[in-house]
Formats: sequence, structure tokens, C-alpha cells
Amino acid sequence: MLNTFFWYVYRLPLSVVWCLIAFAVIVWALLMRWLSGRHPRVAKYGNLALVVVALGGILYITVLRNNPGKQGLILQPFQSFIEAKQQKEMYREMLMNVLLFVPFGLTVPFALTPVKDAVFQRNTRYAVIVLLITIALSVSIEAVQYHYALGRCETDDVLCNTLGALFGVCAYLLQFPKRQKP
Repeated sequence: MLNTFFWYVYRLPLSVVWCLIAFAVIVWALLMRWLSGRHPRVAKYGNLALVVVALGGILYITVLRNNPGKQGLILQPFQSFIEAKQQKEMYREMLMNVLLFVPFGLTVPFALTPVKDAVFQRNTRYAVIVLLITIALSVSIEAVQYHYALGRCETDDVLCNTLGALFGVCAYLLQFPKRQKP
């Protein structure tokens, strides 16, 4: 089912995928703002469950479904953009790496936020923590892919994954009202 979903999204025009990401961020921000105000525990623990689902999806797509055989190491940042000039399909692959981590970025900050803080404050510390976790997770996945010859280990994958989580984190930063200055 996850493969079918990604194949369907993969075939969509790139502009449509970007719009879907933006739509998901806005809807999630509104949903979490509403849910945090009425049922903060449901918001927190529901997001915690969705973090597990997002992690499972990430691990399935990046590690578990791949067969050993091809191994590569590309540590030069933005090498994918250089390759994309020759192979336009690379843009789509980079966008899929962004999309893969959007759900992770959407859910983790809400799962980290204490229930007592769920409505009353926006804490950018959680956003930074999510980005650091994303970088560590993405680097770990790339290392596993390289070690077990499950695909190319690329710096650009880490950058795209982090960008996807950043888009997701935007829902967290948008959903809280700004504090009133005294």
C-alpha cells in the first residue's frame, strides 16, 4: 500500500506535489490548533503514535524494501542538482526524499510538547530538536544503506530529508498563537 501511494505521488507533476505538501502543513497546523485546545492529551499521544507510523514508513521505504546490490557514496553537497541537469528525473527523486520526511516533521514536535504547554506557548526549541533528530536519523539511514549496499549514500538525501522535516515543523510553528507582550 505504501509503495502504491508513493508511486501515485511520484507520477504527479512536481508543482502538484509541492502544493500537497503546503496543503498538508496548513491543514495539520489548523487541526492541531483545534485539537490542542480541546483535547491536548489526544493531540500529544495521537502524534506520538503517528511518529511511530512515520518512522516505520521511512524505514520501509529507505531500508527494508531495498535489495542489496548497489552501493555508492556521494558526499559532495548539491551533486544531485548537477546530475539533474542531465537527468530531469533526479528532481522528482529529490522531491520524494523531501516528501518522505514531511510526516515526521509534522508529528514529532507535537509529540515532544508537554501537555501543559500544548496550547499556551510555542517553543522553537522543539523545532530545533526535531531538525537535529532528522539529521541524525537521515545520516544513520544513509550509513545503513551504504554499509549493506542498499543504494547510494548521498549528502543530498540528508539535505532533502531535513528540508521535508522543516516543512512539517512549520505546522508546529504556525499552529500556536503568538504570545502577547505585556
